[in-house]
This record gives sequence, C-alpha cells and structure tokens, in this order.
Amino acid sequence: MGWLGVVLLALLLVGVLAGALLLWRARALGRRVGSFECARRIDGAWRSGIASYGAGRLDWHRLVSLSWHPAARWRRRDLVLVGWDQRVRPGGPSHVVEARFACADATFELAMRAEAFAGMTSWLEATPPSERGLVYSED
Repeated sequence: MGWLGVVLLALLLVGVLAGALLLWRARALGRRVGSFECARRIDGAWRSGIASYGAGRLDWHRLVSLSWHPAARWRRRDLVLVGWDQRVRPGGPSHVVEARFACADATFELAMRAEAFAGMTSWLEATPPSERGLVYSED
C-alpha cells in the first residue's frame, strides 16, 4: 500500500466519522423536549432542520451541520404567526403545514407536520401576556 492508499484510507475514515457524528447530532437534537422536524425556506429553497422551543425562544438547527449552535433563533415574545397553508403530500397520508412568521422586522417560513404545527401554535398562544407587552391591571 503506497502513499495514495494511505491517503484514500484516511479520507474514508474521516468521512465515516463525520457521517457518524452527523447522525449522532441529529438524533440528540431530535430527542430534546419540544423539538420537531421542520424545514426552513432560505433564498427560495427548503432546508431540512430540527426546531426546538423552550420558555423564551424558538431555535432552528440545520440538519446537515456539525455545529451545536442554532442557525436561527427567534424570541417568543416577538414571534407572530402571519399565515399558514396546509399541503397534502402526494402518495402519503401525512399533511405538511407551511407557516409564515414575523419576528421583529423579519419574516420567515417553516414547513412542518400538522401535529408539530398544532404544538407550535399552542406554544405561541400560551405566551404569558407580560412577555407580549400586554400587562393587565385589575382596576
């Protein structure tokens, strides 16, 4: 085995390790509480990812990435559902919802299963009024 064989073997090993790391990362992100698979429209193309919501924010991670940091993060109190369309996937019973959001001065789109969309809207509706700037007095 010459130097070319060693280089090819090393490249193969690096590729296998990177693939295993990608799979492990996707599984770890998908197992978090409040996470769901969704795609985000970026420059007209849909990018696969995993979103997770917590108490004060929605994080979106690219599916194919080695970074643990989210590619996008939106504060819950600034997030507004602008509209949505339900699409029936050809050849399958599952429905996909394409949702449009506004956050501060930006708008973006996410596509997710109908079940994930129901959870997302419940999470948005459960935002405490004080976080939305709506403080009620008992006067």
